[in-house]
Amino acid sequence: MAKIVFCEDSPLIQKLIGLALRSTTHEVHLAADGAEGLALIERERPDLVFTDVSMPNVDGYQLADALKARPDLAHIPIIIMTASGDQEQLAEGSRHGAAGYFAKPFAAADLRAKVDELACGR
Repeated sequence: MAKIVFCEDSPLIQKLIGLALRSTTHEVHLAADGAEGLALIERERPDLVFTDVSMPNVDGYQLADALKARPDLAHIPIIIMTASGDQEQLAEGSRHGAAGYFAKPFAAADLRAKVDELACGR
């Protein structure tokens, strides 16, 4: 079982995440933006963080920078979620310390498989 924080501003995507992972043993926490996500990460100390790139207040890149700047949080793998398959955006995520990316939109089974893959690899 992994503790996972998802930072996603779309209520529809949040609902899909919840539905996709409700039957798993993973502990899932949702945040509506990067600022809320950072507070949640500080409190919960998750095993994984999934973050949307485009969010209000604090975007996914800023969240990744904030985590990587903190020695107590820098070890947490960050997965960038993006609707864009643009190579520049993916490279930008890597420059901000992201361990990988996950494409949106996604099927529930694909999200479960990705989470299980990352959670088992820890």
